[in-house]
Amino acid sequence: MFSFSPRTQAVLLFMGIFALGLVCGTIVERKFLRSPGPPGPPGARGRSYDYNRMIDRMGRDLDLSDEQESAVRAAFQEYRREIDTMRRKIGEDMRSQEQKLREELKTILTPEQFAKFEEKNRRQGFRGRGGGRRGPPGDRPPGSRRGPP
Repeated sequence: MFSFSPRTQAVLLFMGIFALGLVCGTIVERKFLRSPGPPGPPGARGRSYDYNRMIDRMGRDLDLSDEQESAVRAAFQEYRREIDTMRRKIGEDMRSQEQKLREELKTILTPEQFAKFEEKNRRQGFRGRGGGRRGPPGDRPPGSRRGPP
């Protein structure tokens, strides 16, 4: 077996800790600290997509001139504006439909049932939360199935 002096052991320990810190720092920087760039559609794991990085890569891969890169950048900015406008409109339309549904449910349900419905909505949100989870099976009426058991 190898026998190292205390000084060599200390140097090796220091180098190991330094290397581990370097690896952890790189991971943290890549996962959490990079600037996401302009707002974009969600990429992997819900982070916004970095169009600047994609445009830079396009510039390299396609050998774009400065004028072309500027035009591509402007096209992506216009795309983002249009998509953001569409998302806002869809959100407004959905809220309007949700309000119409509530008004209709108010005429169908008893006041007690509607109050219970509203309370559940306050806790879960109108469309529900929890990644598609729809509550425990005990909350369902007998004979109804909503997704896998």
